[in-house]
Amino acid sequence: MKVTLESYNPEWPLKFREVHAQLSSILKDVPIISIEHVGSTSIPTMKAKPVLDIDIITPASALEAASKALSDAGYTDCGEMGIPGRFVFRQPGYGILDVAYGMGVQGELRRNTYVVIEGCTALRNHLDVRRVLLEDQELREEYARVKSNMEGMEFEKMDQYVFGKTQVLCKILQKAGWSEEELQSVMEVNS
Repeated sequence: MKVTLESYNPEWPLKFREVHAQLSSILKDVPIISIEHVGSTSIPTMKAKPVLDIDIITPASALEAASKALSDAGYTDCGEMGIPGRFVFRQPGYGILDVAYGMGVQGELRRNTYVVIEGCTALRNHLDVRRVLLEDQELREEYARVKSNMEGMEFEKMDQYVFGKTQVLCKILQKAGWSEEELQSVMEVNS
């Protein structure tokens, strides 16, 4: 598959707000902490794959209830997929093997929806990367260059694209205060 990036689209945060409202309704009886827009589409001016990344933050005790509510609403539960504490859900109409990439059925924006356990490394990663990229123009530009250099390349798996960003992601997380041990765990998961 080829990675295609699009210029920042001011519709992305609007679409997130729409999905946020839907998810809030679906999860109205679940004690969630928050629903966050993460990933490159949450960073104004950043080129990105046109895919919304959404973290539904829950205490561990609410994981089962959140999973059931999403499954009942038509989301496909894909499990942790190798990332402890981060549970992947495909939006309604898509299965486990349908990677969230590109435009979906009827031109809908695809999304990665995650239920993430409060305090887990995956959540810290998402929130720290977003925070540092919003605060640090130099790192934001470096991250954008790394992504642009991979645009149009042919990847057998999306994991290869993630691996290609690992070095700059570790630099971002180091700026966020991550220890060498924590950065090593990110490198291991992304390799």
